[in-house]
Amino acid sequence: MASHMTLRWSSIEQAFFSKNRKVGQSWRWSKVIVSAVVLATAGVFFTSLFLAWADLQFITQSYQISQAEEIQKQYLDLNRKLRIELACLTSIQRLEKLAADYDMGAPQPSQVVNLP
Repeated sequence: MASHMTLRWSSIEQAFFSKNRKVGQSWRWSKVIVSAVVLATAGVFFTSLFLAWADLQFITQSYQISQAEEIQKQYLDLNRKLRIELACLTSIQRLEKLAADYDMGAPQPSQVVNLP
């Protein structure tokens, strides 16, 4: 039985560790496969890096747009307040009251200037 076991081990050894086998072709294919795996891994890495950069740019742009919209709301509110103040300052009732306080009479037709 021991010689039978020795025979098995020697045949396994010859099949896997034989120095007489041709290894040139399989070595070339393994080199190609390793290169392909390395290139695929590098491609996935750089694609992931690009997508992370694009996501960061998207978040930055969204933040800047949000800030710009907030500033626009503030300017629109200021514009509305200034229009109300302009309407109050140029109202006929206010101007007539000020004219009466300063003893001013009605303007002559040549003194009237119409603004757009």
